[in-house]
Amino acid sequence: MGLLLAFREAFRGFWRTGMVGLISIATIGASLLVLGIFGQVVAGGYALIDRLQERVEVDIYLRDNVHRRRALVLARDIEALPGIAEVNYIDQKAAAQEFQDMFGAGMLRALSQNPLPESLRVRMTPGSDLPQRLQAVSDVANSNKDVESVDVGETWVGALERFVQVITGIGLLLGSVLCLACGFAVSNTAKLMVLAQREAIEIMRLVGATGSTVKLTFLVGGAMQGCAGGFLASMGQSYASDWWTSRVPDLALDPTIDLNFWLVVLGTVLGVVGSWASLNRVLSAVSIK
Repeated sequence: MGLLLAFREAFRGFWRTGMVGLISIATIGASLLVLGIFGQVVAGGYALIDRLQERVEVDIYLRDNVHRRRALVLARDIEALPGIAEVNYIDQKAAAQEFQDMFGAGMLRALSQNPLPESLRVRMTPGSDLPQRLQAVSDVANSNKDVESVDVGETWVGALERFVQVITGIGLLLGSVLCLACGFAVSNTAKLMVLAQREAIEIMRLVGATGSTVKLTFLVGGAMQGCAGGFLASMGQSYASDWWTSRVPDLALDPTIDLNFWLVVLGTVLGVVGSWASLNRVLSAVSIK
Protein backbone atom coordinates (compact mmCIF):
# COMPACT_ATOMS: atom_id res chain seq x y z
CA MET A 1 0.00 0.00 0.00
CA GLY A 2 2.86 2.38 0.76
CA LEU A 3 4.26 2.02 -2.75
CA LEU A 4 0.85 2.50 -4.38
CA LEU A 5 0.27 5.58 -2.24
CA ALA A 6 3.70 6.90 -3.23
CA PHE A 7 2.87 6.44 -6.94
CA ARG A 8 -0.47 8.18 -6.52
CA GLU A 9 0.97 11.13 -4.60
CA ALA A 10 3.93 11.40 -6.99
CA PHE A 11 1.54 11.59 -9.95
CA ARG A 12 -0.58 14.20 -8.20
CA GLY A 13 2.53 16.15 -7.28
CA PHE A 14 3.60 16.23 -10.91
CA TRP A 15 0.30 17.83 -11.91
CA ARG A 16 0.48 20.26 -9.00
CA THR A 17 3.86 21.57 -10.09
CA GLY A 18 2.60 22.28 -13.61
CA MET A 19 5.18 24.14 -15.67
CA VAL A 20 7.96 23.43 -13.15
CA GLY A 21 7.45 19.71 -13.69
CA LEU A 22 7.52 20.08 -17.47
CA ILE A 23 10.69 22.17 -17.31
CA SER A 24 12.25 19.55 -15.04
CA ILE A 25 11.50 16.75 -17.48
CA ALA A 26 12.76 18.85 -20.38
CA THR A 27 15.99 19.59 -18.49
CA ILE A 28 16.56 15.91 -17.75
CA GLY A 29 15.76 15.02 -21.36
CA ALA A 30 18.18 17.61 -22.75
CA SER A 31 20.97 16.43 -20.45
CA LEU A 32 20.42 12.79 -21.38
CA LEU A 33 20.15 13.69 -25.07
CA VAL A 34 23.64 15.22 -25.04
CA LEU A 35 24.94 12.15 -23.21
CA GLY A 36 23.13 9.82 -25.61
CA ILE A 37 24.45 11.54 -28.74
CA PHE A 38 27.95 11.37 -27.32
CA GLY A 39 27.43 7.68 -26.51
CA GLN A 40 26.25 7.02 -30.06
CA VAL A 41 29.29 8.82 -31.49
CA VAL A 42 31.60 6.69 -29.32
CA ALA A 43 29.73 3.49 -30.20
CA GLY A 44 29.87 4.47 -33.88
CA GLY A 45 33.60 5.10 -33.49
CA TYR A 46 34.13 1.58 -32.22
CA ALA A 47 31.98 0.23 -35.06
CA LEU A 48 34.24 2.11 -37.49
CA ILE A 49 37.29 0.60 -35.80
CA ASP A 50 35.82 -2.88 -36.31
CA ARG A 51 35.30 -2.12 -40.00
CA LEU A 52 38.87 -0.94 -40.35
CA GLN A 53 40.22 -3.98 -38.52
CA GLU A 54 38.31 -6.25 -40.89
CA ARG A 55 40.39 -4.77 -43.71
CA VAL A 56 43.72 -5.51 -42.05
CA GLU A 57 45.65 -8.06 -44.11
CA VAL A 58 49.01 -9.80 -43.83
CA ASP A 59 50.82 -10.62 -47.09
CA ILE A 60 53.20 -13.56 -46.87
CA TYR A 61 55.49 -13.68 -49.93
CA LEU A 62 56.84 -17.11 -50.84
CA ARG A 63 60.20 -18.01 -52.33
CA ASP A 64 60.52 -18.92 -55.99
CA ASN A 65 59.47 -22.40 -57.11
CA VAL A 66 57.59 -23.25 -53.91
CA HIS A 67 55.13 -26.04 -54.65
CA ARG A 68 51.47 -25.14 -54.23
CA ARG A 69 50.92 -28.04 -51.83
CA ARG A 70 53.58 -26.74 -49.44
CA ALA A 71 52.06 -23.28 -49.59
CA LEU A 72 48.63 -24.70 -48.69
CA VAL A 73 50.15 -26.56 -45.73
CA LEU A 74 51.47 -23.23 -44.42
CA ALA A 75 48.04 -21.69 -45.04
CA ARG A 76 46.38 -24.37 -42.89
CA ASP A 77 48.89 -23.78 -40.09
CA ILE A 78 48.08 -20.07 -40.11
CA GLU A 79 44.32 -20.71 -40.27
CA ALA A 80 44.66 -22.73 -37.06
CA LEU A 81 45.79 -19.59 -35.20
CA PRO A 82 43.11 -17.70 -33.19
CA GLY A 83 41.48 -14.66 -34.77
CA ILE A 84 42.06 -15.60 -38.43
CA ALA A 85 39.17 -14.84 -40.79
CA GLU A 86 40.60 -16.51 -43.89
CA VAL A 87 43.83 -17.30 -45.73
CA ASN A 88 43.94 -17.08 -49.54
CA TYR A 89 46.61 -18.45 -51.82
CA ILE A 90 47.63 -15.96 -54.55
CA ASP A 91 49.54 -17.52 -57.45
CA GLN A 92 51.67 -15.55 -59.93
CA LYS A 93 48.85 -15.23 -62.45
CA ALA A 94 46.43 -13.81 -59.87
CA ALA A 95 49.17 -11.49 -58.52
CA ALA A 96 49.79 -10.19 -62.04
CA GLN A 97 46.09 -9.55 -62.57
CA GLU A 98 45.90 -7.58 -59.29
CA PHE A 99 48.95 -5.56 -60.33
CA GLN A 100 47.38 -4.75 -63.71
CA ASP A 101 44.12 -3.71 -62.08
CA MET A 102 45.99 -1.28 -59.81
CA PHE A 103 48.74 0.08 -62.08
CA GLY A 104 47.87 -0.96 -65.63
CA ALA A 105 49.38 -3.63 -67.85
CA GLY A 106 52.16 -1.51 -69.37
CA MET A 107 54.88 -2.31 -66.83
CA LEU A 108 54.38 -6.07 -66.94
CA ARG A 109 54.27 -6.19 -70.76
CA ALA A 110 57.73 -4.68 -70.88
CA LEU A 111 59.13 -7.68 -68.96
CA SER A 112 59.97 -11.06 -70.45
CA GLN A 113 58.49 -12.96 -67.48
CA ASN A 114 56.23 -12.38 -64.51
CA PRO A 115 58.41 -11.23 -61.58
CA LEU A 116 55.65 -11.22 -58.98
CA PRO A 117 55.94 -13.92 -56.29
CA GLU A 118 53.30 -16.28 -55.07
CA SER A 119 51.86 -15.29 -51.71
CA LEU A 120 49.40 -15.98 -48.94
CA ARG A 121 46.96 -13.23 -47.95
CA VAL A 122 45.72 -13.44 -44.38
CA ARG A 123 42.60 -11.56 -43.24
CA MET A 124 42.08 -10.96 -39.53
CA THR A 125 38.96 -10.74 -37.40
CA PRO A 126 38.38 -7.53 -35.37
CA GLY A 127 39.49 -7.46 -31.76
CA SER A 128 41.46 -5.55 -29.17
CA ASP A 129 44.31 -8.08 -29.38
CA LEU A 130 44.87 -7.51 -33.10
CA PRO A 131 48.58 -6.49 -32.78
CA GLN A 132 49.35 -9.66 -30.80
CA ARG A 133 47.58 -11.85 -33.38
CA LEU A 134 49.43 -10.14 -36.22
CA GLN A 135 52.71 -10.83 -34.45
CA ALA A 136 51.75 -14.50 -34.06
CA VAL A 137 51.06 -14.76 -37.80
CA SER A 138 54.38 -13.09 -38.56
CA ASP A 139 56.26 -15.48 -36.24
CA VAL A 140 54.72 -18.58 -37.82
CA ALA A 141 55.41 -17.30 -41.34
CA ASN A 142 59.00 -16.24 -40.67
CA SER A 143 59.80 -19.62 -39.14
CA ASN A 144 58.90 -21.35 -42.41
CA LYS A 145 61.77 -21.85 -44.87
CA ASP A 146 59.48 -21.31 -47.87
CA VAL A 147 58.71 -17.70 -46.87
CA GLU A 148 60.71 -14.89 -48.44
CA SER A 149 59.19 -11.96 -46.50
CA VAL A 150 56.13 -10.92 -44.50
CA ASP A 151 54.29 -7.61 -44.84
CA VAL A 152 52.27 -6.99 -41.67
CA GLY A 153 51.67 -3.30 -42.37
CA GLU A 154 53.23 -2.05 -39.14
CA THR A 155 52.59 1.61 -39.95
CA TRP A 156 48.91 1.04 -40.70
CA VAL A 157 48.37 -1.20 -37.67
CA GLY A 158 50.24 1.19 -35.37
CA ALA A 159 48.12 4.13 -36.53
CA LEU A 160 44.96 2.09 -36.00
CA GLU A 161 46.04 1.10 -32.49
CA ARG A 162 46.74 4.73 -31.59
CA PHE A 163 43.32 5.67 -32.95
CA VAL A 164 41.72 3.06 -30.68
CA GLN A 165 43.59 4.47 -27.67
CA VAL A 166 42.52 8.04 -28.52
CA ILE A 167 38.85 7.02 -28.94
CA THR A 168 38.94 5.12 -25.64
CA GLY A 169 40.60 7.98 -23.74
CA ILE A 170 38.25 10.62 -25.11
CA GLY A 171 35.24 8.42 -24.46
CA LEU A 172 36.17 7.80 -20.83
CA LEU A 173 37.05 11.45 -20.12
CA LEU A 174 34.12 13.17 -21.80
CA GLY A 175 31.71 10.40 -20.81
CA SER A 176 32.62 10.87 -17.14
CA VAL A 177 32.24 14.65 -17.40
CA LEU A 178 28.87 14.36 -19.13
CA CYS A 179 27.62 11.82 -16.59
CA LEU A 180 28.57 14.14 -13.72
CA ALA A 181 26.94 17.11 -15.46
CA CYS A 182 23.81 15.09 -16.15
CA GLY A 183 23.65 13.93 -12.52
CA PHE A 184 24.14 17.51 -11.30
CA ALA A 185 21.32 18.75 -13.54
CA VAL A 186 18.98 16.01 -12.35
CA SER A 187 19.86 16.69 -8.70
CA ASN A 188 19.10 20.41 -9.04
CA THR A 189 15.91 19.60 -10.91
CA ALA A 190 14.81 17.30 -8.10
CA LYS A 191 15.59 20.02 -5.57
CA LEU A 192 13.33 22.45 -7.44
CA MET A 193 10.56 19.88 -7.49
CA VAL A 194 10.80 19.35 -3.73
CA LEU A 195 10.79 23.08 -3.06
CA ALA A 196 7.82 23.57 -5.38
CA GLN A 197 5.82 21.09 -3.28
CA ARG A 198 6.73 22.45 0.16
CA GLU A 199 3.07 23.08 0.99
CA ALA A 200 2.07 19.63 -0.22
CA ILE A 201 4.69 18.12 2.08
CA GLU A 202 3.27 19.99 5.06
CA ILE A 203 -0.24 18.78 4.19
CA MET A 204 0.97 15.19 3.92
CA ARG A 205 2.55 15.53 7.37
CA LEU A 206 -0.67 16.97 8.83
CA VAL A 207 -2.75 14.04 7.56
CA GLY A 208 -0.37 11.56 9.20
CA ALA A 209 2.13 10.64 6.48
CA THR A 210 5.43 9.47 7.90
CA GLY A 211 8.79 10.82 6.82
CA SER A 212 9.53 7.53 5.02
CA THR A 213 6.30 7.82 3.03
CA VAL A 214 7.10 11.38 1.99
CA LYS A 215 10.62 10.39 0.94
CA LEU A 216 9.34 7.38 -0.99
CA THR A 217 6.85 9.63 -2.76
CA PHE A 218 9.58 11.94 -3.99
CA LEU A 219 11.87 9.06 -4.95
CA VAL A 220 9.06 7.60 -7.05
CA GLY A 221 8.39 11.05 -8.49
CA GLY A 222 12.08 11.40 -9.38
CA ALA A 223 12.00 8.00 -11.08
CA MET A 224 8.92 8.99 -13.08
CA GLN A 225 10.46 12.29 -14.18
CA GLY A 226 13.77 10.64 -15.03
CA CYS A 227 12.01 7.96 -17.05
CA ALA A 228 10.01 10.62 -18.94
CA GLY A 229 13.18 12.62 -19.56
CA GLY A 230 14.97 9.50 -20.80
CA PHE A 231 12.08 8.75 -23.14
CA LEU A 232 12.26 12.27 -24.58
CA ALA A 233 16.03 11.92 -24.97
CA SER A 234 15.64 8.58 -26.78
CA MET A 235 13.12 10.12 -29.18
CA GLY A 236 15.46 13.06 -29.84
CA GLN A 237 18.39 10.75 -30.43
CA SER A 238 16.41 8.58 -32.85
CA TYR A 239 15.44 11.68 -34.81
CA ALA A 240 19.04 12.97 -34.82
CA SER A 241 20.31 9.56 -35.97
CA ASP A 242 17.76 9.36 -38.80
CA TRP A 243 18.55 12.96 -39.82
CA TRP A 244 22.28 12.22 -39.98
CA THR A 245 21.80 8.93 -41.87
CA SER A 246 19.57 10.55 -44.50
CA ARG A 247 22.08 13.35 -45.18
CA VAL A 248 25.41 11.56 -44.73
CA PRO A 249 24.68 7.89 -45.59
CA ASP A 250 28.34 7.06 -46.20
CA LEU A 251 29.19 7.91 -42.59
CA ALA A 252 26.15 6.30 -41.01
CA LEU A 253 27.44 4.27 -38.07
CA ASP A 254 25.16 1.88 -36.20
CA PRO A 255 26.03 1.50 -32.52
CA THR A 256 26.44 -2.00 -31.14
CA ILE A 257 24.11 -1.40 -28.16
CA ASP A 258 20.54 -0.17 -27.80
CA LEU A 259 21.30 3.32 -26.52
CA ASN A 260 17.64 4.37 -26.50
CA PHE A 261 16.76 1.68 -23.95
CA TRP A 262 19.70 2.57 -21.75
CA LEU A 263 18.83 6.27 -21.87
CA VAL A 264 15.46 5.49 -20.30
CA VAL A 265 17.11 3.26 -17.70
CA LEU A 266 19.79 5.86 -16.94
CA GLY A 267 17.18 8.61 -16.70
CA THR A 268 15.18 6.58 -14.20
CA VAL A 269 18.26 5.80 -12.09
CA LEU A 270 19.46 9.40 -12.15
CA GLY A 271 15.98 10.60 -11.21
CA VAL A 272 16.03 8.40 -8.10
CA VAL A 273 19.64 9.27 -7.22
CA GLY A 274 19.06 12.99 -7.78
CA SER A 275 15.96 12.98 -5.65
CA TRP A 276 17.75 11.10 -2.88
CA ALA A 277 20.65 13.56 -2.94
CA SER A 278 18.25 16.49 -2.62
CA LEU A 279 15.89 15.01 -0.04
CA ASN A 280 18.20 15.07 2.96
CA ARG A 281 19.04 18.74 2.39
CA VAL A 282 15.66 20.11 1.35
CA LEU A 283 13.24 18.05 3.39
CA SER A 284 15.03 18.92 6.61
CA ALA A 285 13.92 22.52 5.99
CA VAL A 286 10.30 21.41 6.34
CA SER A 287 10.90 19.20 9.39
CA ILE A 288 10.83 15.84 7.65
CA LYS A 289 13.16 13.55 9.60
